[in-house]
Amino acid sequence: SLRVRSCLSPGAGDAGNDLCVLFLQDRREIEARIRTEKLAAMGRVSAAVAHEIRNPLAAISQANALLLEELADTTQRRLASIVQSQSQRLAATVDDILDVVRIDHQDMTYPQPLPLDELVLTICSEWRLSCGLPTILETHLHANGTTVLFRPEHLRRVLVNLLDNAARHGDPTVPIRVVTEQLTGRCELAVWSGGPPLDASVERHLFEPFFSSNSRSSGLGLYICRELSSRYGAGIQYRRRPFDDGGGLVTGNEFCLTMTDPSGRFGAPLQ
Repeated sequence: SLRVRSCLSPGAGDAGNDLCVLFLQDRREIEARIRTEKLAAMGRVSAAVAHEIRNPLAAISQANALLLEELADTTQRRLASIVQSQSQRLAATVDDILDVVRIDHQDMTYPQPLPLDELVLTICSEWRLSCGLPTILETHLHANGTTVLFRPEHLRRVLVNLLDNAARHGDPTVPIRVVTEQLTGRCELAVWSGGPPLDASVERHLFEPFFSSNSRSSGLGLYICRELSSRYGAGIQYRRRPFDDGGGLVTGNEFCLTMTDPSGRFGAPLQ
């Protein structure tokens, strides 16, 4: 839709006639600009609040840990354990908020090319050991010899966020699958998980900060993935995709990171 504004300029024509000037603006561009400004303001406020919370929260956590060592009563220990778990949850949210701020101020100069399959295999192995979940993780790596221009810690953060998201929201009876592919002019890294399709109202806001269908999530994981990816000219999207599990096609949810570059920097073969 268009936003139309008019302005009457008396006597501005060549013959001294009144002129009516029309200004046409795409309403979607206006709404996107307003939304970006709101998100930026919200981010600045959230970062300030997170800084103010961090030190008192650390003091609460330390005091509670000392208290747990002294308590013998079962009920009191249970209550102290609740304080501990909720403090850890709040600390994780604070860290996520501050991570967004750090991303905005990091030096994003291009690093040396990284071997994609090798790094993905390492990250998946580490995640499998550290997640503490009975999750089946499969890797299907088909980009052997392909390199990408990503800082290793940033690619690690994107992939771990996607794996955590799949473990949290996917069907626990269906394996999580990490797939890499080298296609013409682009390279893809995808994380697939079983489960029903996302509701349209959820899908529309997936990559917005502080949006989550889970009340225990900060809603920043996918937003951080998008921000980090965009810094390297990559894109990330959600899609429904069938996967052959050997017994037939199973359709699940997939988040796909697409790395492309007209100059050929992404997906360049190893020398």
